[in-house]
Amino acid sequence: MSLSKLFINRLVVHGSGKIVYDQKFHLGVNIIRGKNGTGKSTIMDLLNYGLGAEITEWTEHQIQCNWVALEVTVNGHIVTLKRDITPTGQEKVLFFDGEMTSALKDHERWTRYGMRRSGDTHSFSQHMFELLNMPRHQTDDSKNLTMHQILRLIYVDQLSAPQKLLKEDTKFDNLTIRRAIGEYLLGIDTLDAYNLRQGLIEANREFEKFNAELNSIYRMFGHKENLVNLSSLNNDIEAVKQNIIDLENKRLEIKSTPSAEVSIDTSKRIRELVSKIEELSNKLSKYSDNRLETQVELNETTLFLRSLEQRKSALGESQITYNSLGTITFKYCPSCLEPLESAGSDNCGLCKSPKHNSEKDFAYSQLLNELNFQISESKKLVKSFEDDLLTIDSQTPLIKQELNAQKSELKEINSSTDEKEAELLKISTEIGFKQSQVISLEEKREQVSNVDNLQRKKVLAQNKINELQEKLDAISARQEQRYVSVYENIESKAKELLKADGGYEGAFDDPDDIVFDFSKDKMYVNGRNKFSASSMVVLKNSIRFSIFSQSADDSYSRFPNLILMDNIEDKGMVVERSQNFQRQMVEVCNTIKNDFQLIYTTSMIASELEGTTMCVGPFYEKGSHTLKF
Repeated sequence: MSLSKLFINRLVVHGSGKIVYDQKFHLGVNIIRGKNGTGKSTIMDLLNYGLGAEITEWTEHQIQCNWVALEVTVNGHIVTLKRDITPTGQEKVLFFDGEMTSALKDHERWTRYGMRRSGDTHSFSQHMFELLNMPRHQTDDSKNLTMHQILRLIYVDQLSAPQKLLKEDTKFDNLTIRRAIGEYLLGIDTLDAYNLRQGLIEANREFEKFNAELNSIYRMFGHKENLVNLSSLNNDIEAVKQNIIDLENKRLEIKSTPSAEVSIDTSKRIRELVSKIEELSNKLSKYSDNRLETQVELNETTLFLRSLEQRKSALGESQITYNSLGTITFKYCPSCLEPLESAGSDNCGLCKSPKHNSEKDFAYSQLLNELNFQISESKKLVKSFEDDLLTIDSQTPLIKQELNAQKSELKEINSSTDEKEAELLKISTEIGFKQSQVISLEEKREQVSNVDNLQRKKVLAQNKINELQEKLDAISARQEQRYVSVYENIESKAKELLKADGGYEGAFDDPDDIVFDFSKDKMYVNGRNKFSASSMVVLKNSIRFSIFSQSADDSYSRFPNLILMDNIEDKGMVVERSQNFQRQMVEVCNTIKNDFQLIYTTSMIASELEGTTMCVGPFYEKGSHTLKF
C-alpha cells in the first residue's frame, strides 16, 4: 500500500455571509450526481483549491464565495484546512489540528502557511508533505514539488484537453516538471536514492572529521595513548597556576624594595611596555578562554541539532507505525484468551477506553512544528558560533605578533637598566611563559575531555554509513526492475478497462499496446494518439484511474490513494458508455485491498449505483445548484 494517504472528510463553502455548501465524504467511492449546469464541477474545483491548487480563473459562482474549508485525514491525522477565495488564487492556507466542528469555533489555534517558502517559514506544501511522509530534496528546495503540482495527477478536470495526460497548467509547465510529477507519485524516481547518497556523503564527512580530530589529539601526545590522561593534566595545570601566583608575589616584593635611580624616561617606557605586555597576555588568555567556550557551545549545539533531526525522523516513523498498528482490534483477550465484546470504532479494542485521536493529532502536528522551529534556530546558532570562531582565529595571530614586538623592545631596554628592573622584567617574562603553558595545557585538557565523545561519534558515524549504504543498495536493486513493472501494471489495467468499453472504438477492443508518457503529456493505443473526443476521454480516464488503482496497493507508491474525477461524460459521451465506465471503476475499486477514496461527478449515474451509500448529497435537478446562495 502507498505510505501516503490523504482523504477528504468534509467540505464547507462560505459565501454571502452564510454556509452555502456543507457535505461529508467517506472512504471508498463517492458520487456527486446532478444535471449539467448544476455546479458539480464547481465543487470539484473547490475541493482541488482547498487541497492547495492555485486557481486564477474562477466561475461566476465560485468568485462569490468567501472561503472554503476542508476536513481531511492525512496519514490517520485529522486536520482542517481553510483558504480564502481571492482573484489571484494563491491565498495562504490556514491549518488547524483537529476536526472542522472544533476548528470553525476556534479562532486561536490556526497556523498560517504560504504557498511559497519564505526565509525560515515552512510553506503549506512542505508541511503537508511532511505529514504525508513524502520525501523532499534535502539539498535543493527549488527542486521540490508542491501540492499544486501533484494535484495535477490527482484531479481529472473537464477544462484540460482530453489528449493531455495531466491537468493543464498554463503558468508553470514543462516536460521536466511533468515527468517529475508522474515518477515521484509512482515512486519510480531517484529521489530516495539521491537523498540517501547526500546523507552518505555527509556521514562520511562526519566520520572523517571525528577521525581527524582524534588523530590530532594523539599526535599532540606523540601517539602515546597512555599519556592522554585527564587527571594528570589537571595536576599539571594547578601546579603551573601556583607558580604564576608565586611569581606575582615575588614581583610585588621586588617592586617594594628601593633601587638605584634610573632614567625617568626609560622607567616610564619600561612601565608602559610591562603594562602593554600584561594587557596583551590577558587579552590573548581571554581570547583562548572565549574560543574554548565557543567551541564547547558549538559542539553541544551541533549534537542537539542532530538529536532534533533524529527526533523528527523518529516522529514520522512513529506516525507510520501508529497508522499501521493503531487500528488493530482484538477478538480474544491476549491474557486469558476469552472472547472480547466489540468496543466500537471510538474505543480501544482491548481496554474499551475512549480514543483521543483529536488530542493525538494536535500534539503530533504541534510537536512537528516545534521541532522544525528548534532545528531552524539551532542551525542559526551553529552558524553564529562558527563565525565567532573564525573571528577569534583571525584576531589571535595579530595579538601574538604585537605581544612579541613588545617583548623584544623590553628585552633591548633591559640590557641598559639596573638589576631591579631586569629582575622585574625577568619575572614578567616568566609569568607570560607560565600563562602560555596554562593555555597550552588547557587546550590539551579540552582535547582529552573530547576523546571519549569523539570515539563514540566515530562509531555512530560508521554505523550510519553502513546503514545508509545498505538502504542505498536495496533501493538501487529494487528500482532497476520497478520502473518497468509499474508501467506494465498500469498499462495492463488500462487495457482491461478499454476492452470493456463496449465497442465504441475499434482500436480499444483488443489493444496490443498502451503507452503513456508524462514528459510528452500524451497517451497512445497501438501507436495512435488521436481518436474521437469521447474516445480520448475514455482513454484518458482509463489510464488516470489505472494509475490510481495500481498505486493504492503499491507499498512504494507515494500516490495518496485519492483521485478526483470530473470528466466521466465529457465531450459528448453517450449515456451507456458513461454508465459502463462507472461500473468498471466500481468493480476495480472492490478489488483494492487498502483504504482509498474516489470522488467523481456524473449526470448519468448507472441505475444500480443510484441510491446506494456511494452517493453523496442529493441529485441536483435542472434549475438547482450545489451552492445555496
